[in-house]
Amino acid sequence: MKRHDSLVPLSKFHRSVLFLALVAKKNAPPVKGYPTTPEGKKDYALAFYKNRLNDHFQLEEEKLLPAVRGKDKSLDKLVEEILLERQKLRKLFDQLQNSNDLEFDLDNLGKALEKHIRREERQLFQQVQQTLTPMEMNQLRFTLES
Repeated sequence: MKRHDSLVPLSKFHRSVLFLALVAKKNAPPVKGYPTTPEGKKDYALAFYKNRLNDHFQLEEEKLLPAVRGKDKSLDKLVEEILLERQKLRKLFDQLQNSNDLEFDLDNLGKALEKHIRREERQLFQQVQQTLTPMEMNQLRFTLES
């Protein structure tokens, strides 16, 4: 399904999160411009989370998710599951700061991030587009840009 224009900026950002997920995972192929050592990956992941991902989560949690709540029971359930996944992701980032096994913790983080982003793209965004009316989708664009 083609992504609605209002969700395109979020989907574009998700690509950068998927690169972080790829880089973080154990036995990741080297990606030009990204760190390859466990320490470098840790620093990159924590900086990305602090400077970009946390704001993205906040935007979706304050603008997108409230706009779709109450439209459909299965969508509401999916939103709750997404929020629980985010709690786990935040804990994984916190654990990474004082990790005793960087490769293990980075791998877990990478796998969890990939699963979460794929779920948003394949399930949440698809269901949002199917549930909301065209007018609601256009209002969502305004909400996300404000």
